[in-house]
Amino acid sequence: MVHNCSSIRNKRDVPASFGIPSFFLKKVVFSLIYSFSRLSQYENCPFRFYLKYVEGREEPVTKPLALGKAVHVGIEKRIQGYTLEDAIVEGYIATGFHPEVERTEMESLIKKAPVETGMGETEVHFELPLSPSPSAPKIQGFIDLVVEDETGVWFADWKTNWQQYGVFDSMQVSLYAWALMEMKGLDEVYGTLYFLRFGQDDRHKFSRDEAEKARQWAYDTAMDIENKLFLLDIGPEAWDRLFPATPSSHCKHCPFALECYQQFGVGL
Repeated sequence: MVHNCSSIRNKRDVPASFGIPSFFLKKVVFSLIYSFSRLSQYENCPFRFYLKYVEGREEPVTKPLALGKAVHVGIEKRIQGYTLEDAIVEGYIATGFHPEVERTEMESLIKKAPVETGMGETEVHFELPLSPSPSAPKIQGFIDLVVEDETGVWFADWKTNWQQYGVFDSMQVSLYAWALMEMKGLDEVYGTLYFLRFGQDDRHKFSRDEAEKARQWAYDTAMDIENKLFLLDIGPEAWDRLFPATPSSHCKHCPFALECYQQFGVGL
């Protein structure tokens, strides 16, 4: 699921262009709470992570992001008992009436969700430390739907993607399974990716060991970021070496691709 994320930085001037950032003469104290999307962004391209979450660069709200948000809100409202029409309106409002989001597509995707009124908790928020240490980095997220029934505890993550993938093709579902286990004191939970366009899902019963692997990944990635931020605070002029660009298929969707090419000669 896609959610808006504010910058992880505290207040400071944001540099207007590349070069030595404006905080060269001013040390920065960061206060970080991570999410799967932030950790994944860093893993895919440290430079894009730096621009978005350290400098606080804004990224445009694309149609896929806006549609995903509209559909998630619409499904949540349907579970809460809203009529389909009212749920669609709430979805539109949540996107600020994004001009590229079409009613027919939104309605079709909302209707494909296998939900009913009052079937579970929606948009379940968690914020948890990634280790017992008092200074451990924290992870937060929102689980689309959590249900407790005779089969046990299970959760679902709605996807509006055009391409299907499995629960182990990324760490998101495993990490959410860990979070749910922590919150409810469980040793196993069922996690589901539901692909609305295809009416198909990928479901798995997660064990503690499987969930622990996701926690460890999140902890290791967060600590790598924190170490880089510490070094950035000591030597801000090394920002481009600490957060290098990583060319990949993600570049074609990156709003910073042209600037990255001009700065590093990579991407595009």
